[in-house]
Amino acid sequence: MTAGRPHGPVPPRRPSGPVLRLIGLSPAGAAVVIPYRGTLATLASVSLVGALMEAGFLVLVTGTILALAGGQDALTPVLGFSLPVGVALAIGFVALFLRLAVATVGVWLSAELAARVTGDQRDRLARSFLNASWSVQQAEPSGRLQELMSSFVWKATQTAQLVGQMITAGLSLVAFLGTGLVIDPLLTAGVLVVLAVLGSVLTPLRRLVRRISQRAATSGVQYATSVSELGALGQEMHVFGARDSFLHQLEERSSRTIDDGRKVQVTQGLLTPVYTFLAYAAVLAGMAALWALGVQDLASVGAVMLLMLRSLAYAQQLLTVSGQLAANEPFLENLDRMVRDYRSAAASDGSRVPAHVTPLTFTRVTFGYGDDRVALTELTGEIGRGELIGVVGPSGAGKSTLAQLALGLRDPLAGRITVAGEDLRSVNRDWWTDRVAFVAQEPRLFTGTVAENIRFFRSGISDEDLRVAARQANVLADIEALPRGFDTHLGERGGQLSGGQRQRLSIARALVGRPELLIMDEPTSALDGRSESLIRDTMAELHGSVTMLVIAHRLTTLDLCDRIMVVEGGRLTAFDTPDQLVRSNRYYRKALESAGMTTAIGEE
Repeated sequence: MTAGRPHGPVPPRRPSGPVLRLIGLSPAGAAVVIPYRGTLATLASVSLVGALMEAGFLVLVTGTILALAGGQDALTPVLGFSLPVGVALAIGFVALFLRLAVATVGVWLSAELAARVTGDQRDRLARSFLNASWSVQQAEPSGRLQELMSSFVWKATQTAQLVGQMITAGLSLVAFLGTGLVIDPLLTAGVLVVLAVLGSVLTPLRRLVRRISQRAATSGVQYATSVSELGALGQEMHVFGARDSFLHQLEERSSRTIDDGRKVQVTQGLLTPVYTFLAYAAVLAGMAALWALGVQDLASVGAVMLLMLRSLAYAQQLLTVSGQLAANEPFLENLDRMVRDYRSAAASDGSRVPAHVTPLTFTRVTFGYGDDRVALTELTGEIGRGELIGVVGPSGAGKSTLAQLALGLRDPLAGRITVAGEDLRSVNRDWWTDRVAFVAQEPRLFTGTVAENIRFFRSGISDEDLRVAARQANVLADIEALPRGFDTHLGERGGQLSGGQRQRLSIARALVGRPELLIMDEPTSALDGRSESLIRDTMAELHGSVTMLVIAHRLTTLDLCDRIMVVEGGRLTAFDTPDQLVRSNRYYRKALESAGMTTAIGEE
């Protein structure tokens, strides 16, 4: 596979170092927040200013309470100076209002950070997935992208918020401890030792949270995949009476996710009460030590104790946040891995621009799905300009794989596909998709109007283009009979149309871009006779002006074909005109006989 053009923003270099180890972020978690370091730095500055204001406020409150309790007009000297009670109260009110203003700015910054992370992570994931090769997209389990876009992106957003909270709590802790060190270095140093011991004691519990969260992340994706797959089989569920089995499977997988979530919540929730118990035990031990030593400096001791109690609250917040970060890490690592996998499998693209899309030549093309499943072997043939080529063969012979290779959705494992002499893998993808169209066996419409479904997110298609394509696809009369014509909303997946109308609408979608090459994969296999006849009329009208490759299940369209490929067991066993194949190819002759389209001809 040739290297694809880079799409979207280049992923940041995976950071590492002492700063990340200090806050406990994995490389995947750091990659989430590194692009927003400017916002985080502003948040850090705001947090530090707010914390210093709060620390000063608490010192003033402590001194004021002691002064009022002692009937004094001024605060007991702290830090070598005293203040009149009235001045202290005025300063306290000013500090309180400033603290509120600073906190408001911090809340806004946190919300802005969350919004930016959500948008950027969704864009990053969407770009990497949509730019990946079709074979990678097609192989993804149903529901995975939805789960990644919702739960996993939310974990990334939450991680950015948690980092903001960690910065706020960490700097607040530094501000309070710094203030305490200025007032009473010895007492504050003792508190620092206690905090360090508490952090080390709870490290194993944080590691346990991370291990359980890894299981929860995996089971969450599996559950989303099951819901998506089973939800798409509602009709079959009712027909085959499998409702109880569906319920059992969903309940079983839901129970697994719920159990993993419960374990994460319990282990994560234990961090706070265990920490609180140990912290308050340390406070009581410190007070007992002060009482035993007969300390008399109540102003300093009171201020330090109040600061330390508030510090313990911030330390508790740090511990809680670190537990949540540990729980989020597996989700972020999975998200990061999926983005890297998608980017490493970018769709092939090139710079070559041939004169036309034909001749389309297959030279000893081989393709397989894995080591033990070869779909096509050394297929050789050429499709000329304006030809209508049919492809027939038994189920599983490799016909749909041939269509995917011709579209450039898959690359051969061996051999070459060339477009007017240029290797298809080297052809510019935008040029190619402007000139090639596809009609699938099962029409896929989306929730929207008729016009939106025919345009299919392409710009530059006029209303007149829509009418021309609809007329060519023999669906214009059906559209005009709808309540609002082209502006009629079709409901989810085009549910308001019949199967034949949906298929002809998908043909109009293919024709509206005026393709040079049209590939159709069994377009009439599940249609009624009238719809099949209308699609046959469309093919007859396009014959000669558009090159067509048609995989045929029903053989009624084969008399229109210039030549027919017979694919059996992954090999091209014949490629000739219908008249010649009747005489020379046993499979083709038997297929016509089974369809009642010819009398038996003696085997040669």
